[in-house]
Amino acid sequence: MPSEKPARKRAAYGLPPSVQSILATAADVQQMVSHGINPDGSLKPEAIRALLKLKGVNVKALAETHGYSDPYFHQVINREYKDARVEDVIAEALGLLADRIWGRQSEPAA
Repeated sequence: MPSEKPARKRAAYGLPPSVQSILATAADVQQMVSHGINPDGSLKPEAIRALLKLKGVNVKALAETHGYSDPYFHQVINREYKDARVEDVIAEALGLLADRIWGRQSEPAA
């Protein structure tokens, strides 16, 4: 059975300081998500941020990649602005349906 790497080597490999820190983060994210659902089924900003953290998505890099500013992405996450394109980018980064995250009403099929 391989032994755990020392803390100084863990950082060099891009690993968290300890396995316990991973478990603590996962528990925090789970708690945030469980309390982060609106009555309409959309996600609250706290839950979106928790999922982004869990997935390791860097919002600043994501925003810059798509030609937006970091603060604007955060304003969309906080629902201060509504921008379907930014919402779609965030949903894609999370691997979830945008309509589900943002509580959009799907258009009925013609």
